[in-house]
Amino acid sequence: MSQPIATGATNSDPNSVVTGTSERLAKPWHASDRVLPFLAEWESGSLNGVVRIFYSNHTHHDYHVTNGMILTVYNDDQGNPTVGCGHLVVPADHLHAGDTITLERGQQLLRADLVRTEKAINSKIHVPLYQYEYDALVSVIFNAGGGSAADDMADIVNAGNYSTIPESIRHFYVRNPRLLPRRSSEANMFASGVYDASH
Repeated sequence: MSQPIATGATNSDPNSVVTGTSERLAKPWHASDRVLPFLAEWESGSLNGVVRIFYSNHTHHDYHVTNGMILTVYNDDQGNPTVGCGHLVVPADHLHAGDTITLERGQQLLRADLVRTEKAINSKIHVPLYQYEYDALVSVIFNAGGGSAADDMADIVNAGNYSTIPESIRHFYVRNPRLLPRRSSEANMFASGVYDASH
């Protein structure tokens, strides 16, 4: 059963109006600046420092990370040119392996990559959300790949049981046990607004 914004008794007295309000936000929602480093740290594996990418030929390469972004174009483990927060380089980006981008451009690429996820949430979720709840959903659905993940998460959220959503997030599309810490972090964000991607 969903949690009501306000309750009142039905009667014929015209002066017995109950006004319900919520601090949760209505649409359209947009990912906050706070969720970008959270997402980037989970996607790259580190907020700042060095990450190691392993390849199928049993080699590896180390890349510097700044605010969760790998700012040098590299080939991912599938051989695809990638930069920033897992952005797949396309010809329109005018980037090649070894090129370096600014942190600002990395954030712009991430924002562009989030558009599909944000559209899905804005079209499928029909209950109000706090900014941090929305940001948690952006992280979950972006990581799960959109598509049916957005539909499945919308079914959970639209039930309006805000207190049970974090537990659903903890087990949402966890095909790999390595995702459990990320889902736990996203669930904590949804429940309490803590943007902590440390792991």
